[in-house]
Amino acid sequence: PVKGPALKRGLSQVDMAYAILKKARSPLHVSELLAQIQQHFGRTVDRESLVSSLTKKVARHDRFLRTDKNTFALLPEEKK
Repeated sequence: PVKGPALKRGLSQVDMAYAILKKARSPLHVSELLAQIQQHFGRTVDRESLVSSLTKKVARHDRFLRTDKNTFALLPEEKK
């Protein structure tokens, strides 16, 4: 994996949310996700934009699931 400044610049908001949720290993409310993204990546993400992006991923069963209103988690990874 890429480390350092290139990682911070190159990630989409969805990728940053994924990284935060993977580290947390539990569902997080969008407010907590935004705070963690700011803290870890130094980026400010628009709340509505992030909710919209994650909701679309949830609908496609792509990496994320919604556990409660504006609360997201990662889909359990398939066993290999």
